[in-house]
Amino acid sequence: MRKMSKALALLTVAAAVLTGCAAQTSSPAATQSAETPAAVASSGKFIFLPKSLNNPYWVDARKGMESAMMELGVEAEFLGPDNDDAAAQVAIFESILATNPAGIAISPNDPASVRELIAKAVAMGIPVIAWDGPVPDSDVFGYIGTDNVAAGRSLGEAVAEGLGGKGKVAVVIGSLSAVNLNQRLEGVKDALSAYPGIEIVATETSNESVADAQTAAETILQANPDLSAFIGIGGSDLPGISGALQSGNKCGAVQAYGFDVVPQGIEGMRAGCVNALISQRPFGMTAQALQILIDFSKGASTLTKPFVVDTGVEIVTPDTLDDFLMSPK
Repeated sequence: MRKMSKALALLTVAAAVLTGCAAQTSSPAATQSAETPAAVASSGKFIFLPKSLNNPYWVDARKGMESAMMELGVEAEFLGPDNDDAAAQVAIFESILATNPAGIAISPNDPASVRELIAKAVAMGIPVIAWDGPVPDSDVFGYIGTDNVAAGRSLGEAVAEGLGGKGKVAVVIGSLSAVNLNQRLEGVKDALSAYPGIEIVATETSNESVADAQTAAETILQANPDLSAFIGIGGSDLPGISGALQSGNKCGAVQAYGFDVVPQGIEGMRAGCVNALISQRPFGMTAQALQILIDFSKGASTLTKPFVVDTGVEIVTPDTLDDFLMSPK
């Protein structure tokens, strides 16, 4: 399941993005008959460029890329900034273009910061897809990843059910500039709007850092002694929340819900500090993204620009955790 010096870090990571325009949607295994862009000539690697390397979510994503790379007989690399840093991600993107890669999958920190580079890459004949996070109004070929609004609604419904429709909740979110995280928050709020007894009393950012998420959660707990639940939006948020609940001896007294089944979240769930996790299946998402890039690079894709592949989510609870961990990635 699912450092190196700064100079080297600026040459390592991967991710994904939503296209923000009308598009056909397929299931994870589905394909669409359509016009296919012309084949691109390249002798480089396939590159995955995530938001950061410090988010535990990306561990399974990297594993998915590595597994598919071996199976498909291609070269691929996971390159990105150590932290959630839009400027650093741009610098890495620029250095990647100089190597003439075979294809790029990106999950942007700030979509506006990478639109010009995406356009440049496509003009060079390099296929670029959004993976895990969207890049609206850009030249990406399409998006593969989670329907984040729908996933947020699922999380919000889980929170409402766990609280019995009433209570004070707080949100910790990795970034307010990342489109996918804001979409999840939109979905959460939409679901909770049907429950007038539930109030969001605080929203704090974590910069996609587990340590920062824990600090934010601890601050919220001090300011809201009657808090009923936390909601973690990014992959680093729930692990930080769980840490805050454990250090404050609040496990069970304050519920916790969030995204991604990462080791810290699993440990928190086993310790009775986490009520539900949303799995985005990052291993399979990234493996499939590599296949999509290969197909476009060969001019053999059956996907239509701009495509959308929704890889789905799964709600994991303490009762279903063991079965989930034993299931195929």
